Amino acid sequence: MRLLSTLFICATAALFVPQTAQAYAPDVFVVCGLDPDGDNFLAMRAGPGSDYRMLERLGPGTVVMDWERRGSWFRVSVGDVNGREGWVYSAYLCMIEDH
Repeated sequence: MRLLSTLFICATAALFVPQTAQAYAPDVFVVCGLDPDGDNFLAMRAGPGSDYRMLERLGPGTVVMDWERRGSWFRVSVGDVNGREGWVYSAYLCMIEDH
């Protein structure tokens, strides 16, 4: 009986243990839809909003991978900008389907 009680407690406790984290496969995007008559760059910022400091200027066709999303802002990494990370406004990103 004591063994059954111990097994029951262990089984119940296992229900409350968090599941192991699954690997996140980022989506791949390209910078698109910029106004060529305007600044023609997408600002990569230190945080998810236009009030944060600008880190880099991403030109049209820059490929980025997203790692986190907060509303319309994506935290991305850019392979051709020294592996830098920052936040960009997602309206100027087009998903690359086959990556």
